[in-house]
Amino acid sequence: MFCSKYKKYRLLSYIFILFTVVPTLSFANDQTVSVDPVVLTVPDQSDGIEVILNTRDPIQPIPANDGASLLKVIPGFSVVRKGGIGGDAVYRGLAGSRLNFILDGMEFLGGCGLRLDPPTAYIFPETYESAKLIKGPQTVRYGNGNSAGVVLFDRAAEQNNGLRAESAITVGSWGRKDLLAVTEFGSDIFSFEGDFFHGEQDDYEDGNGDEVHSAFERDSASMVLGLRPTETLNVEVDVIVSEAESSNSDRNVDGSLFDRTSYGVLLENGDESSMLSFRAYTTSIDHVMDNFSRRTTANCGSGTNNRCVTMNVARKTDGMRVGLAFDLGDAAEVNIGADAKQDEHTSRNFMNKSLAVASNFESGARIKDFESEMVGVYAESNVLVAKDVRLMSGLRTDYWNSSRFQNVGNTNTESLFLGDDDQSLLSGFLRLEMSDPSRMINGYLGYGVSERPMDYWEATTFNGITAGDTVNVQPEKNQQWDMGFTIEAGDLLSNISVFYSNIDDYMLTSDEATDSVSNVQVERWGGEIDARYNFSYQWSVFGSLSFVTADNETDNTPLAQTPPLEMRVGVDHSINDWSFGFLARYADAQTRIDAGKGTVVGFDRLTATPSFYTLAINAGYDINAKSYVSLGIDNLLDEDYFEHINRTNSPAITGFITDNTVGVKEPGRTVWLKAGIEF
Repeated sequence: MFCSKYKKYRLLSYIFILFTVVPTLSFANDQTVSVDPVVLTVPDQSDGIEVILNTRDPIQPIPANDGASLLKVIPGFSVVRKGGIGGDAVYRGLAGSRLNFILDGMEFLGGCGLRLDPPTAYIFPETYESAKLIKGPQTVRYGNGNSAGVVLFDRAAEQNNGLRAESAITVGSWGRKDLLAVTEFGSDIFSFEGDFFHGEQDDYEDGNGDEVHSAFERDSASMVLGLRPTETLNVEVDVIVSEAESSNSDRNVDGSLFDRTSYGVLLENGDESSMLSFRAYTTSIDHVMDNFSRRTTANCGSGTNNRCVTMNVARKTDGMRVGLAFDLGDAAEVNIGADAKQDEHTSRNFMNKSLAVASNFESGARIKDFESEMVGVYAESNVLVAKDVRLMSGLRTDYWNSSRFQNVGNTNTESLFLGDDDQSLLSGFLRLEMSDPSRMINGYLGYGVSERPMDYWEATTFNGITAGDTVNVQPEKNQQWDMGFTIEAGDLLSNISVFYSNIDDYMLTSDEATDSVSNVQVERWGGEIDARYNFSYQWSVFGSLSFVTADNETDNTPLAQTPPLEMRVGVDHSINDWSFGFLARYADAQTRIDAGKGTVVGFDRLTATPSFYTLAINAGYDINAKSYVSLGIDNLLDEDYFEHINRTNSPAITGFITDNTVGVKEPGRTVWLKAGIEF
């Protein structure tokens, strides 16, 4: 049933390649291209509060081709593994709606009540130019919340003149195959960008040689058309269509369909001194989970067997942003604006049915079970207060409301109103930055406040809103200090970021007989350190360290789902057109746990998580100015381990690991190769 639909989209994607890539082979221009074959093991030093990644760089360990695994190269990030793709990104122990993702100005969420499809599951990183992390509550321009930070996936802002194409292919262990094709055209009045991505992998093996239920297949096609009728006016229209399916080791169903369709428009009018912009978009998510299309389930088959399950959830998000950026003289920049989004979530569930009934899920009606609306206005400024010293500040207010409904008895016939909630929310920040290129040490000091309401998962899965119009939790308020230093002393470059946070009414979830969420008082502190020392023009050593300590002061326990201390050290060597690298990673044991408690993305297990270490090697060759090849071996010693921030195995997957007292295992020794070319 799903295969025919999947093959139809695959065919459309291949046609897309023919019409975008092939013509460029005979019309390539003479534009110079910068291609970096060096494998990225830690990000380049950040600029204060921000870290920017080139999403198309070869990265080690090789990430899954979704929006979460890519970020794991940044110190402080963890990924909740469920299988091969669809991991939840966690920064400094915070996840879910505490860490926002904006894709070219779009904001949307997944559909599964247990986050089988977080928003990162619908992100194809290499179809974007960059991913930028803004740490902590230190901006108000990108939606509500953002207690941990915000991640911006963006395409290139600069327009190419003429025609260019880019292609990359990755192959690796367990049948890993990725293909990227990009075509761009630009002229004085017209621009076009087309991107295609395909990725697949079979079930991988852990370091013990056991198969992990984790295979996946993903496709994405996107297009951006631009028109510049005058020197100051820019109009863009974009379309994104993607689909996927995946096996999951952490639950009793797999993702047999991940469909996303997005449409957007961007209007910009202005120049470097002032710019008025308007962004509108709509995104539809269609997600199917079942226990028979990608696994064998007892008593789910032909005849009268009635243990088959299909759950089809969908979410439609409509949003807009309007902003005005302008200069006040030579010393100040101001951004003011407003944004709004509304979404509706529906479901149709077929629980414990025959295979025939569960397979015919499309005959059921979609029943609304949640809807929400958020409207916000903001102002942000950047003022030069002294030579090389700037003061950044921002203020934001949001109005939020939501309503919860119930698919009565999973009959797909009636939507029963349970309750609603509405809140007025306030966020803001103040930050002082020093950036004097003649100084050895520069840095920043910032204070930020962010308030966020319960999200879809806290309101529904964990019963933040229950029958009788009962609201069980209050909005969460994070007050956080952020401080950082950048040190440049000869051949040494280092970045230090630390934070201290108090969170009032932190929403703590509980995985007990009845899933619930409650407010507690939380104190957190930690940070990241990274450094690189070039001891010759061919050799450099680097390292990073990240740590977080967090306490639930209400219950006098450690805060659940806090990552352990992690350290990376490595060596890079380059000679002529070759580069070589070595990376060692160590994660400490995490004994500070609160079993059965956590967040919407996961819970602490009953026992502590043991420490582990891994080794990796890589090499790269710059074939010419426009092509490269990189290769690597991850988990060189084939270590058998799992991360602390992780899901546990499901006991309901025949033929795979069923020990639900340990986390989903990471891949064993992985060999990969990536090659890229630009025309």
